[in-house]
Amino acid sequence: MADTIREVLKKKIPTDTAAQVDVFRMIELNKSQFLGREMLLDLGAGTGESYERLRQKIPGMHYVGLDIEGSPEVEIRTRKDLEFKTYDGRTMPFPEDRFDVVFCKQVLEHVRYPDHVIAEVGRVLKKGGIFVGSVSQLEPYHSHSIFNWTAYGLVQVLESHGLSVTQLRPGIDGITLTMRRIISKEKFSEFFGFESIFNHFIDGNLRRATAWERNFTKLLIAGHIAWIAIKE
Repeated sequence: MADTIREVLKKKIPTDTAAQVDVFRMIELNKSQFLGREMLLDLGAGTGESYERLRQKIPGMHYVGLDIEGSPEVEIRTRKDLEFKTYDGRTMPFPEDRFDVVFCKQVLEHVRYPDHVIAEVGRVLKKGGIFVGSVSQLEPYHSHSIFNWTAYGLVQVLESHGLSVTQLRPGIDGITLTMRRIISKEKFSEFFGFESIFNHFIDGNLRRATAWERNFTKLLIAGHIAWIAIKE
């Protein structure tokens, strides 16, 4: 019989806290894993806006940004102080075992050939390298998005390419993101910075439950999901 979602996610959901995170908070919560990591690839780098926060979280890193040719964010990029590469959305222009970390913030929902790209992540990561990122699950259409990922699906696809998922945490909830789209982008965007409406509801409704159970429930309705995976 096929594994249930609880069985698949059992050892991948943390028990320390059920707090809502973004990918930068994910790195902060696991900062010891990033010590001494030098070569970092920002997959889907866009304008390079993640660089400053990444430099704070991973001091001493060498940053390389990668994006597809002609993406809207690449076309408005102005900074010239960082190394950027473009690619065809399939094959990355790097040798094997190049990077210690691949960072991927809200990109995979826009990727046309996700299996190809994730296989490439596995190729360019060093053994024991970290793939860290966040992705949309229950987020409305935005900026040419193509797919929405579940926690279960993310584990299945990453691990099929030799990237062992070690941690999943919930981001902003999907209902709040939907309200942001149909009611007020400005009003509901504030919930990216602290516990969003239905994440807060889950904490109250399941206040006697373990952090694992609250994380699991939040992941089921998450708008964004953050992960850490290790190249085997």
